[in-house]
Amino acid sequence: MDIWQVQSKVTDSWMWRQLLKVRDMVLNRFGGRNNLQSAIENCHINGKLRISAIYNALTLPATYAAWSDTIWGGLHYPKHSVILWLNTLSRLLTKDRLCKMGILNENQCILCSAQQETSKHMFFECQFSAHIWNEIMEWSDYSWRSCNWDQIISWYSTNLKGKGYMKKIKRMTLSATVYWIWKERNLRIFQGRMHTSDQLVREIKTSILSKVLKRENAYIRPVSEGDKNFNFI
Repeated sequence: MDIWQVQSKVTDSWMWRQLLKVRDMVLNRFGGRNNLQSAIENCHINGKLRISAIYNALTLPATYAAWSDTIWGGLHYPKHSVILWLNTLSRLLTKDRLCKMGILNENQCILCSAQQETSKHMFFECQFSAHIWNEIMEWSDYSWRSCNWDQIISWYSTNLKGKGYMKKIKRMTLSATVYWIWKERNLRIFQGRMHTSDQLVREIKTSILSKVLKRENAYIRPVSEGDKNFNFI
C-alpha cells in the first residue's frame, strides 16, 4: 500500500483518517511528495533525523504585525488591549457582522443614529465617537489629527513605536478610548442607559490617569521635556 496515494474510507478508524488528513495538509504545504521528501532529507544532521528540524520545516514562519506594539504591553489595561485587538482584526460583533450572520435585521449605529454600525464607523467616523477622540487627542497634545481608523492604526504603528514613556501613554489613550466607546455602545443596547460624550471623555481620562498615578507611586521618575507637553488636567 502506497501511503502517499491511499485514500481514507468511511470504514477506516478515526486515527487513520486523521493521519491521512495530516498527510494531505503537509503535501499541500510543500507542494507535492518530492518537495516534502526533500525537506525531510534536509532534516538529517550528522546522519540523525532531528525532530526539531522537522518541526521547523513544517511550521509556517510567524508573521509580525506592524500594529502589535500598539496593542499589547506597555501601560495598557489588558481588557482594553483585547477590545482594541479584536477591532483591529475586524472581529468585534458589530451590527454589520451580526446582520451578515443573520442574527440581526437592522444595522443602525446606536451612538449617532445616522449611519450603519461598522467597526470603522464606530471608531471614529461616528459623530459621537469623533468628538470623544478629538477631545482625547487634544488633551494628549497630538500634533496630528484623524478620525479614519486605517490612518490612525498606520500612524500609531509608524510614529508611536518604541519604549518611551509618553509614547506608551499615547498608545494607552487609543486602547482606552476604543474600550470605553465599545462599552458605551453595549450599555445603550443591553441596558438602555447612556452617557454623554463629555462624560465618556472624563471616564477615559480617569482610567488613563489612574494607571499613570499607580505607576508613579511605584517608583519616582524624573520629569522629561516630553512629559511637560502632556496636560494632566
